[in-house]
Amino acid sequence: MFLRFSLCSASALLIAIFSSANAAPSKDATQLNALLAMPYGNGLTGAAAADRLAWVERRNGIRNILISDGGATPRKVTTYTQDDGTDLWGLTLSPDGRMLAFVEGGDPEYPNDHAPNAGNPAVPGKETVHVILPDGRTMVAGEGHTPSFSPDGRLLAFMHGGTLLVGQPGKAPRVAMATPGQITALHWSPDGSRLAIEIDRGSHSLIALWQNTSGGSAPVFLPAALGNDQDATFSADGKSIAFVRAYKPLLTAERGKGHFWSLHVYDIASSTERTLWTAPEGAGSHFWAPEGVGLTWTHDGQLLFPWEGSGWLRLCSLPTAATTMKLHCLTPDGAEIASYRLSADGSRVYYTANIGDPDHWRAWSQPLNGSQPIALSDTNEQVMDLTTAGSAIAMMATSVTQPAHPVVLQDHNRRLPVTPVVPAGFKFVTPQEVNIHSDDGRDIHGQLFLPPAGDAGTHPALVFVHGGPHRQMLPAFNAMGYYSNAYAMNQFLASRGYIVLAVNYRSGTGYGLSFRDAPGIGRAGASEYGDVHAAGLFLRNRSDVTPGRIGIWGGSWGGYLTALALARNSDLFVAGADFHGVHDMTEPDHAGLSPDEKQREKESEWRSSPIADIAHWRSPVLLIHGDDDYNVEFEQSVLLARMLVARNIPFEDHVFPGERHAFLRTQDWQSAYLWTLRFFDAKLAAGESR
Repeated sequence: MFLRFSLCSASALLIAIFSSANAAPSKDATQLNALLAMPYGNGLTGAAAADRLAWVERRNGIRNILISDGGATPRKVTTYTQDDGTDLWGLTLSPDGRMLAFVEGGDPEYPNDHAPNAGNPAVPGKETVHVILPDGRTMVAGEGHTPSFSPDGRLLAFMHGGTLLVGQPGKAPRVAMATPGQITALHWSPDGSRLAIEIDRGSHSLIALWQNTSGGSAPVFLPAALGNDQDATFSADGKSIAFVRAYKPLLTAERGKGHFWSLHVYDIASSTERTLWTAPEGAGSHFWAPEGVGLTWTHDGQLLFPWEGSGWLRLCSLPTAATTMKLHCLTPDGAEIASYRLSADGSRVYYTANIGDPDHWRAWSQPLNGSQPIALSDTNEQVMDLTTAGSAIAMMATSVTQPAHPVVLQDHNRRLPVTPVVPAGFKFVTPQEVNIHSDDGRDIHGQLFLPPAGDAGTHPALVFVHGGPHRQMLPAFNAMGYYSNAYAMNQFLASRGYIVLAVNYRSGTGYGLSFRDAPGIGRAGASEYGDVHAAGLFLRNRSDVTPGRIGIWGGSWGGYLTALALARNSDLFVAGADFHGVHDMTEPDHAGLSPDEKQREKESEWRSSPIADIAHWRSPVLLIHGDDDYNVEFEQSVLLARMLVARNIPFEDHVFPGERHAFLRTQDWQSAYLWTLRFFDAKLAAGESR
């Protein structure tokens, strides 16, 4: 037997989940809704010359923009009232803080594709740049994304596909440039006379230099190459541009061999470019950094950049004018950075890192002269992002009981402008940090969510597997909205009597290069599944876990690993919830490989796919997917459902029409999580036998 639930509208979906026409929502629905309604902040940005901050707050599923001056009580500057899936993002303040630009609608991950339509209105919205002017009026600058004020605040630039638009805030912009491909980033020169423009043309990316002249001028392209030029940054005097040039290695590239990226400097006056430094062979020979961690040119001519040369992502520096390049890494070894900012006076750098404990991220301040770092944040919170606003330092922090919220440090005073909200009657558990040994002996970290104290006896258990796979789960709310929701769900499951283990399997971040880029991961052999399997065995061997009632759940890459667990080990994992997972890992082709190499890659990809072991799949599975998913093809779930039907493997499936990969509407997360709870209650808590 298999179950199929195909719902055609959001209203029908919610009615089916929460209540009949005259019934109140269930206690589970009320409690879960309260957890997901907690205020969650993201998109933090600060003004360069004023102590003003802005961020997006999602509360009760409704997004609005808040502003705080110097850490004072924030005020709301937008008036949105619906949980309709319309995102607010790309926030940027003018240098004096008197104007705010932001994007309404669209998808920050795929900004040049059609705008999402998760709420399914009759007329879909568009991705538009809005500007809040000094007098409080809000105007629409035009269709596009990623707005950026010039350093003097007189101009606003943004992009739409391959088109650059520039104009005075409050007035209609003009098309300053149109180019094939997609513009992906804009960088103003210090005097506001030029823009360095990063352009993605599919096979390669390049950088163009646009100059603001009264008559308009054609862009000047920096000397291009057959790789990807990215992360442009101007020198303090505006005369030079530094950037990264990276090449993507073939699948068959030998680890540690080759020089795949380098740092370059372009002199604007002479139109000449030189190679500043080339990453040596070995660790760090492939360029990798989290989003937003790029290059910064210091006031004294040092170039700051991320590098994994020691096996850990550290912030390093190079002199740009010296004839002998003496590289120096600022941040401690054995720890990784996630974000950084140069102080206004250029004397120190602020950054987030997991110094001393890979599962705890804090904010740090460190002089550029090499002195020891000083912790800026508390040990009872997690910090993954920071910014500066005038003389203030601001960061997004989380804790065991509070989702992401801004914390402001100013004049050595700590301010918390957001009042914590805790759902009435709900008691958070502090996740226990555990270490397990994978099938091949590797040390794996995780967080264990236990039912409330006093809930004696044995319990059904679940392994939670994150997506990415370049992610890290923490013993607190996650700074990323997708996993902030997942953390709330794991807390909710624990409150309902489940033991939940969130496992940080290999290929994730936070534990160094050898862990993130471990041999045989993903399509090369799915070696990370050994860590997931070990997590299941860890639960089975606990005296407080009911034997034979262990399940697994996750989304995206976590959905892939959930499906892999059910296909390979239905003897251990007796049920699973697979959110928008990958089920067929085979790729259509691999350029540059010989026929024999292509065949070997194809076979490895197939063996790493859940559907390769479909003959061993016995456990029931819950499948949930939005049909406008740009990250994982919707057809991946359609294919799996067809194969499950053919083999009479029990499954339940749900589709969100118009939803993206990370569901944009909180009500859709609520529905998906209630389906998940009821599915596991039926398959695990009730002890269904197979």
